Amino acid sequence: MSGGYISCGKFMGEDKSGSAISGVFTTLPECLPEEERESFILDVLDPLAEMLEETEDHFLIESDLAPRMLPQVETLYARYGEELGYPEPCDAPQLDEERGVNSLDAKWGEGIGWQYYCLHDLKIALQTSIETGDPVSISFD
Repeated sequence: MSGGYISCGKFMGEDKSGSAISGVFTTLPECLPEEERESFILDVLDPLAEMLEETEDHFLIESDLAPRMLPQVETLYARYGEELGYPEPCDAPQLDEERGVNSLDAKWGEGIGWQYYCLHDLKIALQTSIETGDPVSISFD
C-alpha cells in the first residue's frame, strides 16, 4: 500500500508517516492567531502545495521555513496528543478506526490519529532542518 514519507538529513520518519500531511496542512493555520493565518497559507503552505502539484510525488520544506512551521506543528501535536490520550505515535492511526473513521480516508489526512503520527515525524524533521540546514523531504510512492 502506498504512502507518504518524511525525511531530513539522517532522519528518516516511520513507515508512511507522511501520508496525512494534507490533513496536517489543512489544520495548521488554526494554530495561529487569526491575523497571521492568511500570510502563513500564502507564504508557506501554498508554495508547498504548488511544488507537490508540479512534481506529483514529493516536495521540500526548505530550512528557512522550518522555524516558521515548527511552533504550529508542536501546538497541533500537543493538542492531538491530549485528545488521543498521548499514544505512541505509531499506534495512533489505529485510534482512527476505533473512532469510526474510514481507514483510507484517515490515512490520507482525515484522521487525527494519522495526523498525530505525521506530526511526530514532521516535528523531528523540522527540528533537524533547523539544526542542519537540510530541507525536509516529503515523498509519496
